Amino acid sequence: MRIKRYGSLFLALALALGLCGCSAAGKAGKTSLSIQPAQLTAEEEALAKLLDVSMDSYRIFDFEAGGKQKDGEGVQSVQLTLYELTDGEWTPKAQAQQAFSDVKGRIALSFGKITEGVHMTIQSEGVFESMELDKLADSGTASMSYTTSILTESAAMELDQETPLAIQIVTSKNDIQSYGVQYFDMPREYAKHGYEHVYAVTVMFSQKTVYELVDSAANPSPSPEP
Repeated sequence: MRIKRYGSLFLALALALGLCGCSAAGKAGKTSLSIQPAQLTAEEEALAKLLDVSMDSYRIFDFEAGGKQKDGEGVQSVQLTLYELTDGEWTPKAQAQQAFSDVKGRIALSFGKITEGVHMTIQSEGVFESMELDKLADSGTASMSYTTSILTESAAMELDQETPLAIQIVTSKNDIQSYGVQYFDMPREYAKHGYEHVYAVTVMFSQKTVYELVDSAANPSPSPEP
């Protein structure tokens, strides 16, 4: 319990420190839409060491979301989605949404084996919120090994398009062929290896409100006729 509490304290401080470091840059000019792994400062690394926080379960990203609404355009919300690979296609298993309209900020993802749940904290000038993707129903993964690929370089984003942050293979196979998160758009590359479970975590900044996102998830548009 103490470790979990210290981990939460570290995340809060690291997100705040990172926000201070990038806020001045955000005022210098128009921001683009992008996300990249955060480069922790010596101060942040010392803080993690002081609190005895293992960084193995934390992935921290800096992002630019394009800014507030203007003339009907701009970000209004952020959505976190967990997918599982099924028959060569990504199937959504869990989602969480949060109102968001700031220019930039930091995201912290916390998870080990994705089936045990995913926690995301997002902080910007006007927002400090947490989002949870719940533990998945037992799928026989407890004794399986896993390997995780994380976004490792800056990636351009577009509003209402998902950006993969993590992909995790959970399998009983001894030989695991891992791919970078850019292979999210090529799910059949994973399917051809016959892994029992492959999961992906994505983030999406949207021009839609939280209500509109939830409504879209509940009432998906029909697929076009071939």
